[in-house]
Amino acid sequence: MALKEQFNQLEEEGYTVIPAFLDTETTAHIRQHIDSLLPPVAPRDDKSAKRLHTLRHPIPGEIMAIILANPALIALAGQLLEAEELRLLEQVLIRTDPADQEPGARGWHIDMPFFPAHYEATPRQTYYHMVHALNPVAPHSGAFTIVPGSHKKTYAATAQMTTEDELKEFKSHVIERSGVDISNAIEVLPEDGDLLVFNPMALHSASANVGKSPRYVYFASFFDTSADYLQRCLDEKNVRGHFPDSLRDNLPEELKILLS
Repeated sequence: MALKEQFNQLEEEGYTVIPAFLDTETTAHIRQHIDSLLPPVAPRDDKSAKRLHTLRHPIPGEIMAIILANPALIALAGQLLEAEELRLLEQVLIRTDPADQEPGARGWHIDMPFFPAHYEATPRQTYYHMVHALNPVAPHSGAFTIVPGSHKKTYAATAQMTTEDELKEFKSHVIERSGVDISNAIEVLPEDGDLLVFNPMALHSASANVGKSPRYVYFASFFDTSADYLQRCLDEKNVRGHFPDSLRDNLPEELKILLS
């Protein structure tokens, strides 16, 4: 699929997958780094063990700067947002360990509510999640689950609102107020090194991993400095207040501005 077609799919369905975005040597290195920061994978029949491990900044390790400085990632983020002054929203590392449990979604949600005007602006006043698959994902193995096209219904719902307080309250009632049918959900099953890009207004969920191996992913998200509402939301939760010195120190000089 050509990049133009992938952008069209992202517009219409709320997600797209760009194959072979990272090489397998890099994905193996990131998996090793994740494992070095987490406890060993527990036996799948250990009912007390934590299964979803999420690492947010401050994430130590020189590799966090190396994977952030990927020219293809920076260029794609700029294209998606039509950005003039790109900034890093966050990096996230996730390992979903296998367990004896029922398969399926574990919590339907949108990540941040926006008005249609935010999405339609140039530069965009929203962001995209850019999810690097660090190993192949089989069915029911912790796959990302999404309702294709659901971002259109969530945006149609927020189009009826006028205040930011209404937007924030909508997030807690997104299914009932948007009318999204979760029976239309699909699992997205990328290969090792593929990049999943999705709209944060699309209804989605993590899912249980009933497979044989952990699922590993690396998230990166960016925004344009003109996105005032988005920045206020980030500031309220201090999302960008924990970038470690190791990230700043190991970035090329021209990319340090991403953290400002």
